[in-house]
Amino acid sequence: MEPEGSTIVLARRCALASAVAVALMPCVSVAQDADDGDAVEEIVVTGSRIARRDLIAPSPITTIDRSSIENSGQPTLEETLNQMPQVIPDFGRTSNNPGNGTSRINLRGLGSQRTLVLLNGRRLAPSGISSSVDLNNLPQALFDRVEIITGGATTVYGSDAVAGVVNFILRDDFDGFGLDASAYVTEEGDSEVYDINATWGHNFASGRGNITLYGGYLERGESFAADRAFTSIPWRTDDFGNIFPGGSSAIPEGRIAFPQTDLGDGNPVPIKFTPDGIPVEFVFPGDLYNYAPVNYLQIPLERYSGGLFLNYDVSDRHTLYTELTYTRNNVLRNLAPVPLFMFPETNLDNPVLTPEAQAAFSQYIPTGPNTVTFFMARRMEELGFRIIDSTNDYSRAVVGLRGDINDTWDFDIWATYTKGEEEELQRNDGSFSRFQQGLLVDPLTGQCYDPSGGCVPINPWGAGALSPEAVEFIRLAPHTNVTSRTQKLISGYVRGDMFRTWAGPISVAFGAEWRSDDGGFEADDSLFTGDAIGFGGDASVIGEESVSEVYAEALIPLAEDAPFARRLSLEVGGRYSDYDHAGSADTWKVGGEWEPIADLRFRAMWQRSVRAPDLFEAFQEEYITNFGYVGEDSSDDPCSASADPAGRGNVEKCVLQGIPIDQIGIYEATPFFPSEELNGGNPNLHPEEAETSTVGVVYTGLDNWTFSLDLFDLEVDNTISDAFPDAVCWNQQNIGNALCDRFIRDANAGYNVVSQDLTKLNAGVMSTSGVDTQVSYATDLPQWMTIFDYADLSINLIWTHMESNDVQLHESLDSSECAGFFGFPCSSTLNFAVNTFPENRVTTNIAYTSGNLDLHLTWRWIEGTDNAYPIFIEATGQPETIEAIPTIGSKGYVDLGAGYVFNDNVSVRLNVSNLFDTDPAFMADQGNQNNTDGGMYDLFGRSYQLSFSMRY
Repeated sequence: MEPEGSTIVLARRCALASAVAVALMPCVSVAQDADDGDAVEEIVVTGSRIARRDLIAPSPITTIDRSSIENSGQPTLEETLNQMPQVIPDFGRTSNNPGNGTSRINLRGLGSQRTLVLLNGRRLAPSGISSSVDLNNLPQALFDRVEIITGGATTVYGSDAVAGVVNFILRDDFDGFGLDASAYVTEEGDSEVYDINATWGHNFASGRGNITLYGGYLERGESFAADRAFTSIPWRTDDFGNIFPGGSSAIPEGRIAFPQTDLGDGNPVPIKFTPDGIPVEFVFPGDLYNYAPVNYLQIPLERYSGGLFLNYDVSDRHTLYTELTYTRNNVLRNLAPVPLFMFPETNLDNPVLTPEAQAAFSQYIPTGPNTVTFFMARRMEELGFRIIDSTNDYSRAVVGLRGDINDTWDFDIWATYTKGEEEELQRNDGSFSRFQQGLLVDPLTGQCYDPSGGCVPINPWGAGALSPEAVEFIRLAPHTNVTSRTQKLISGYVRGDMFRTWAGPISVAFGAEWRSDDGGFEADDSLFTGDAIGFGGDASVIGEESVSEVYAEALIPLAEDAPFARRLSLEVGGRYSDYDHAGSADTWKVGGEWEPIADLRFRAMWQRSVRAPDLFEAFQEEYITNFGYVGEDSSDDPCSASADPAGRGNVEKCVLQGIPIDQIGIYEATPFFPSEELNGGNPNLHPEEAETSTVGVVYTGLDNWTFSLDLFDLEVDNTISDAFPDAVCWNQQNIGNALCDRFIRDANAGYNVVSQDLTKLNAGVMSTSGVDTQVSYATDLPQWMTIFDYADLSINLIWTHMESNDVQLHESLDSSECAGFFGFPCSSTLNFAVNTFPENRVTTNIAYTSGNLDLHLTWRWIEGTDNAYPIFIEATGQPETIEAIPTIGSKGYVDLGAGYVFNDNVSVRLNVSNLFDTDPAFMADQGNQNNTDGGMYDLFGRSYQLSFSMRY
């Protein structure tokens, strides 16, 4: 064992203490104190451009080093990050529907669009048309560490740094050749992930710089919901506390729900059809269609990546650097066949109808002398599964120059060009208009009344009844959606010491940035016109936003080695941003640190941040989708007499929408009445504004121990979102009738809702507060606990307590408290990818190292949560319900890993994730998909990862 105070032991302890996402400051502080601080090289920490003498900063920083990522045993980067209690899982490998093939990070559950992602301290551009960054595009082979800072950081980095910043820092000194390979598989033998990366680097002579090239290939295999009993059935709940096998009312047999049909016994019922086209009663829930099995449990991904990084000292004082990266991601998603919901029209003497069907159809709504209409639902199995095939190319180039101006001032200036291009093919969809055309058939000829386009008669009455010719007539060519995004950025700053005070030099940084985002999304014409049956309506986006910014920050020492302060400093900063479309914005930060005695440090930071509307939010064209505001139950419309508008206080709102006062209590909505939704962006949106604060304390006074506790409070005003007129208008708190005018009713349609306006707006407030606690312990172990030569032990615990997580849909409403809850309405109002908001999450890591062997254990604990649906019931004044799943219990996961270094060149590691095969939390239809929250909880069971590293 090395001597207690040796540099080797100190370095190893620092590595151990940071091994699993814990702030590095204890290690640096020890090193600094041993040298009195003056000789320590100045460094820059995430959240500031100012160089400082240590990694201590007023904002808490959590660090994940490369070994922690390797030890996690997770097959994807986002799943490693999702284990952090500060992160609420977002889109990832299980996000089949909803999802878009990307992997995202979401700090504090405020939305991935409010988390800024950096690479080596420089902004990463999104690959799509929104503002969320796809982690698949990062050069993961070169990761050195990841630094996470929560709380606004717009003053330093600009828009989007509302919830915080995630900074991926790469190695810049790789010398030689490296090969890293890993294979992941579950105990069920599926969901394989294979990853291989090759790296070559060379340090130039005389230490003048480094060049590094890398290339990688990742293949993530498919698995289906059918592969797990837990996910193979979509379980449903009702308002009476029942849980039952669910599914879709769009069934392969065809279903007619309205008007209901008298099959001869005087009792009208919804019907379905036998394979011979005979109408029989539809039985709920037994006849529902199970759409779950064919959905991906793990979405397949194929990724190619490569790049070059160069740092070269062009002089003794100046370094030229460049970063060139390229990634191609091919992603597949798989959905059940097209569900068709429509009011079609057919002729009663249609020869495809059986006599029994003709008798049933004669009871329906006449539209002409020999034609009727009705509401039908059918699963178009004959078209095949819906397949979404995406290819995403992402290229990024950075060129910069940094260096010294003089002995106390230095600079860094760089330009970035990022190009993202995506082509998405949506396969196996059908056409509403062709389906309707094929339902009108001449009984004399047996052919379509309108033969244009090669029309063939369509018989949808019975499972498998569609002929191959009818299938091909209905089938649309694959929808082709094309996205392009170009970001250009020029940024730079100078920093140095202004002058010295009694407590030390005042350090400052001044910077300027210009950024332009130019993007477009070209939707397939069939989506824009609304003719597509199975893929939702969509519209093109064409827009450009640019911003010019200046900023400054200062670190002001107030005291050093004083009786009341070993160190006391103030940090301030401000930024002015001028957008072409979103207007101007001012942001600022004020913080400081106080070290009254050695080993005790207090820190605080208050910041104002902004997020400007992204291209999708501001510039998406308006488009219309077909929608039924009322289903089978007329009381779905709060203005219906059966919904008691007077008793629930909705009379004024109904009159405002055009229903005469004398019709209140008489009007009854028509079941399945066809209506429309108006969707799209809003070029008049204002930037979101956030006020964030963190206050904390760090104590290192006990040997080998470090303790930190930080309070956080984040609030975002003027949040940008789709309008939710249905949730806002009818809320009893909405005494000003806000958004009620977004319903359009037509007197000629019997005052039924014919349209809703869902276009985006600046809505309400999102906020969250809580406490982060981190504890770390690192020590040498006695000889009797060693296996090879020496042994070290480190224990790291991170605990996040979410005190509140409030969502205000609109300024006219009170906020809904989501901390400690799961499901609707908390899931829908933030982000459909986010479903669960535990009050407490803990991640504990234990690492044992002896010689060339290391062992690693992680325990993750997620506190149980309550069903959020009663929040919605209370707010809207609806009758109380009995929740089938009122709570879900706490879950704990244990991961185990072992690694061995054979020599200076070769090492291997085996990780076992979810060692005890813990099941996910069961939420039924209150989960975002697969009966649970697939990001928060493990869907795959016990799994194994074997990795191999070679260095020469």
